[in-house]
Amino acid sequence: MTPQQRQELKQLLTSELATLKEELTATEDGTKPAVTPDSAIGRISRVEAMQSRHIGEASARARKARISRLAQALDIVEDDDYGYCVACEEPIPIARLRLVPEATHCVACASSFEP
Repeated sequence: MTPQQRQELKQLLTSELATLKEELTATEDGTKPAVTPDSAIGRISRVEAMQSRHIGEASARARKARISRLAQALDIVEDDDYGYCVACEEPIPIARLRLVPEATHCVACASSFEP
C-alpha cells in the first residue's frame, strides 16, 4: 500500500467514524417513541411502540459495533499490519478497504465465515 493510499484510508476512516457518531446521536434521540409501551392506548399501539424501540436499539447496537471497528482500524492504519488479512496474511485489495476500511479479512477468507 502506498503512503497516499494509506492517507486516503485514514481520511475515510475518520470521515466514516464522524458520520456514524452523528447518526448514532440522531438515532438515539429519534428512538424515543411518541407513545411509550406503558402509556399506549390499545394493544396495537403498545406493540408498535415496542417494535419501534427494539428496531432503534438494534440500529444503535449495530452503529456502536461499527464505530468500535472503525476506531480500532484508525488506531492501526499507520501500522505495517493494516491492510493484511489476519487469516491468510495476504494483502487486502485496496478496493475492498475503500468500501470497508475496517476490514480485517480478504474476501476469500471473509466468505469462509459465511453460513
